[in-house]
Amino acid sequence: MSSILVHQALHGYNDGHRLISSSLPLDAIDARFMLVMSDLSGPGVKPSPNGYLTGYPLEKSGRYVLARTWAAPEMPRPGCVWTHSLIIENADLAKITSAQTLLGAFTRPAGMNIGLAYGAPVSVSAHPYPNGIERTERVELLLEALYSSPTKQVVTEAGEPFDDEKVVTAIWMQQWPRLRRSFGFCTLSGMDRSGKGIALDLQFAREKDRQLRSKFPDAILADRGGISDTLQPLLTDLAEPASSTLREFLKRIGGDVDGGRRAMRPLCELYSSLLGSHPPDLTSAVSALAALNGDGRRQARSVRTLVARQALKAAGQIEDEVFEFLLETLERSSDPAEQAEIGDRVGIELWRRSPRRFYSALVSEGPLGGVTSHALAEMQSDQIVAGLQTNGQIASAIAERRPDVLMHPAFWRIPEVDDGLAERISNQDVGRAARALLAAGRIGPATAIISRTDPVDLISALESAEADPSTMLQWLAVLCRDRNKTAAVLATGRVTRMATILAVARQSRPDDVPNACGEDPWLIALRTATGVLVRSDEDFLSAFLLARALGWESRSQAELLRYSFTRVYRAFEEGGFSDEAKSIASWRLDWNAWFSSDMCVRLTETVTRRFVEQDLAPQSFGRLTDDGPLAISLIDEAARTGRGRKYLERVRMALKDATEAGIRARADYIAKKLK
Repeated sequence: MSSILVHQALHGYNDGHRLISSSLPLDAIDARFMLVMSDLSGPGVKPSPNGYLTGYPLEKSGRYVLARTWAAPEMPRPGCVWTHSLIIENADLAKITSAQTLLGAFTRPAGMNIGLAYGAPVSVSAHPYPNGIERTERVELLLEALYSSPTKQVVTEAGEPFDDEKVVTAIWMQQWPRLRRSFGFCTLSGMDRSGKGIALDLQFAREKDRQLRSKFPDAILADRGGISDTLQPLLTDLAEPASSTLREFLKRIGGDVDGGRRAMRPLCELYSSLLGSHPPDLTSAVSALAALNGDGRRQARSVRTLVARQALKAAGQIEDEVFEFLLETLERSSDPAEQAEIGDRVGIELWRRSPRRFYSALVSEGPLGGVTSHALAEMQSDQIVAGLQTNGQIASAIAERRPDVLMHPAFWRIPEVDDGLAERISNQDVGRAARALLAAGRIGPATAIISRTDPVDLISALESAEADPSTMLQWLAVLCRDRNKTAAVLATGRVTRMATILAVARQSRPDDVPNACGEDPWLIALRTATGVLVRSDEDFLSAFLLARALGWESRSQAELLRYSFTRVYRAFEEGGFSDEAKSIASWRLDWNAWFSSDMCVRLTETVTRRFVEQDLAPQSFGRLTDDGPLAISLIDEAARTGRGRKYLERVRMALKDATEAGIRARADYIAKKLK
């Protein structure tokens, strides 16, 4: 068991009340205080045989005095006393856990050479096991008076001296070291001893209630009510200190709080909130921290850190007050490690709770600015967009720092988001952004985005399942104003919907899409596109492609004629064309020598002449239609001219080895026709 050295002094009668002996030189001010405090505690006071205790600080020298005073009837003058004072360094006082070791060091003077016995320090053990005291109404009254009226002196009627000493020293030892070294008391006062220069927190007097109020006008009496719930942990700890953690909590936390006795109630509330409930009651803990004093949250660094860590474990569920505490702790922190520990979760949670406040912190200086900046970098983009849904005013500013939000359809659905933001999209991301804009129904950025987007990415975006149909059509209209881009998109081989081809056709003219080399982009698109069109749309597209095939832009005329001929023929035959489709289909049909108005005849003659005169692929002519009679009519038309007959011979050669019987029959028919 460790021990500490305690200085001592003896005061007594020597031609007046004087210092008889001391183990250390005393400062003049301290010497004057001790001389006053060691004298009899008031007129008419009659100490018991074991004397009474007085405890008070020597603030100037950083020491504490615990003194026992006995009556000295052996002295020649009435009212003389002996006072043995133990002078304890404040640092050593913090090591002591029980007053018993100090009380055991008191010695009443006896014999003639009394000065020698008090001229050297004494050794006392520092860590004896603290004893409990009985839970009585008297103890409750004292605790309530001391800590509910922290600025007042407390006075109470003295009881049995031994019991009073047990109670007062137990209360004193329960306090954290910083409070303990400022706590003054006297177990038998005949007057208000605070008037002697040192304010005593607790005094015991033999007077009854009315006399107490008269003698101690500035004090409160410990005689009202029971102990409050907040202070119950103190009572439990005093009764069973061995099984309580309160004393250790106060020792750890009390060291960095001001306020003396005022701090006891909030510290007890902190203890109950953090250690007395599961899960911890963080709202109460934060309230207790705020109550430490007017600037309490700056104090109790260790408990603030403890509360902050507990709050971080459930940052998404804590009350607003607790979250505000986290923010405040972060803002006040100068510890980079603490900032990092708190910041990671607080930043993201701040965004969830208030994106606008998050943004305010983001553009500010200080720890919270750094935390929010880091959080913004770490958050998922969909989480950011979710926060912007109802905070559109900051959407543009946030997008500057997190441009990936521009790839989210939900971002573009925010009304406050300006189309001009699309200009900030990188070339690398423009394809994804196009998909988002189409899904969000944005038209404004279409021109800028289409011009920058890779054709494969663009058709993928246009045909994505998320794309708004109406918006897609408007984007296609914009696309069709750029003929080369339209050609590139059709030529990707990624067009999957016949509806897309139809939509482009309706926004274009037959010769708009260039075909300087390779296959016609329309033909490439037709190979990969699927889907069923309604009859009128099918007729329109056939008419459109027929007109393109009969023009001079396409390099795949034969294939386009093969696609469109039969459909257009049947439409003319059945009279099912709309005026628009009929106009397109008849646009490039030749007039024959008889100026016939029979569109089927004109179509057959025009198509046959185009194959013959331009020497288009004979294979395609032979397979231009699946309709046998119609195919015969085409052959008959070609056979009308010598040039046509020569062309038919090549057609026969192309078909004669076909696997299909019907196609071989056409070759046979041509052979007979040419004989």
